[in-house]
Amino acid sequence: MNLQDLEILYERLKSKQPSSQTRYISYHSLYKTAFMFKSIFKQYNMIDDVSLDEFLLCYPVLALIESLIHEVNIDLGSNQQNNLSWDARKKIIQSFLKEFNVEHPTILNAMENLGEFFHLGSQLVNSETITHQEVIRASELQSSDINMLYFTLISILGKPYKTEVFELMSPINILLEVHDDFRSYQEDRAASNYNTYWMFQKLYGEEAHHYLKAEIDRYSNLFEATLKGLSQQEQEVYSAKWSRLWQDVFPYFSSAELLRQTVLEGV
Repeated sequence: MNLQDLEILYERLKSKQPSSQTRYISYHSLYKTAFMFKSIFKQYNMIDDVSLDEFLLCYPVLALIESLIHEVNIDLGSNQQNNLSWDARKKIIQSFLKEFNVEHPTILNAMENLGEFFHLGSQLVNSETITHQEVIRASELQSSDINMLYFTLISILGKPYKTEVFELMSPINILLEVHDDFRSYQEDRAASNYNTYWMFQKLYGEEAHHYLKAEIDRYSNLFEATLKGLSQQEQEVYSAKWSRLWQDVFPYFSSAELLRQTVLEGV
């Protein structure tokens, strides 16, 4: 997107003021979102070469959506079941999507998956007996917010949706959420929020890091297998970007022992 296109888009987004003037989110949610978006931007740049200018232009909308999602996590942790529920915030997000004319089916589907995650994640946190299958399902649904943000971003920017590339990025989305769970492990446990590593500990105790490492390897292998379905040129591009992402964001994913140490010491 050239400078003139960015300026036109900026003027269009700037005119969308009614919703943005209403206070729906806390500083805590914005703060948590800001840290998460560093990894997310690297991913967006990896998928569609989204520039920093393009990303920052859409950041207010994306941050607002993600912050509302964090507010739901806060409510679930405190067992609040009132008008601050996901259903209420879902309506707020839908109003923003409508305001920006980006009510794409892929966004709405990701939103439904996110609702399923909140329901299942809450069950897993509060249940004494859980299964490996349930935890894997929850960990995969957990990345629905990343999917929703990505779909929203490319819709606002007018970029095409590439099914094959999104399928390639799906396992990375899941790993990004696992990474975020490592960052927030202590906080999530204290607040009784869903956390993938915590769920593996509930399942496997002291052996949790070995079982989670096996799942991380499975998603990494899925990425490699999906990559082979692209053209040679695309394989080279995404393979190089994947290597940088692994080195910059996921270095501790390389061994089960590093996973265990990271939980103890923090990312």
